[in-house]
Amino acid sequence: MRRVWLLALRDLRLEVRDRAGVLSVLAFFGVMLFVMALALGPEEAPLRRAAPGVLWVALAFMSTLLATRAFALEVEENTLDDLLLTPGGKEWVYLGKLLFQLLLLLPLSALALLLSAGLFYLPLARAPALLLTLALGVLGYASVATFYAGLLARLRGREVLLPLLLFSLVVPVVLASVRATVGLAEGLPLEEVAPWWQLLLVFDLVYITASALLFPLVLEG
Repeated sequence: MRRVWLLALRDLRLEVRDRAGVLSVLAFFGVMLFVMALALGPEEAPLRRAAPGVLWVALAFMSTLLATRAFALEVEENTLDDLLLTPGGKEWVYLGKLLFQLLLLLPLSALALLLSAGLFYLPLARAPALLLTLALGVLGYASVATFYAGLLARLRGREVLLPLLLFSLVVPVVLASVRATVGLAEGLPLEEVAPWWQLLLVFDLVYITASALLFPLVLEG
């Protein structure tokens, strides 16, 4: 766990110091939401209906961009092999990169929720439940994105290959996240939304466990 935290905090410090990556992700996200809001028109009802889908599509693209950056520095500085030469298991590399993404994605997701509320009239009366949905959905998506980013880290064109491999596997996570967000936005009882949270939790556990076990074999192979 000490290695996991040190790797995540190192990457976070470098990312914040550079600022270009986070700012580019924020700019992409803001422009995407603004364009979608203009395309759907000024009426409140269509914007509110589209809010959950637009929010999660934007979050998916944002997570994909950050997953690519998680291993970009290691490849550019030729430090990926140094991480692999560290004695012991290599699962900590995956967990450290995943934690780094979560430390960035969770605050950005909260900001995305506020932007969606302002542009798409997404109600924030049930903010704690919405934040729980964001946390579960982002964790599931980032767990798979981190695995594939490590798998493609040494390949050319990884920015193009990553979405092609990733989106087909995370459809259940995005679908469950959207359905839970729709239920909360429509004011459904929490008992009707809870099954989607349970489904997200199951996917999170399966994806993280499988990715952590397979990551050393894939990265060293």
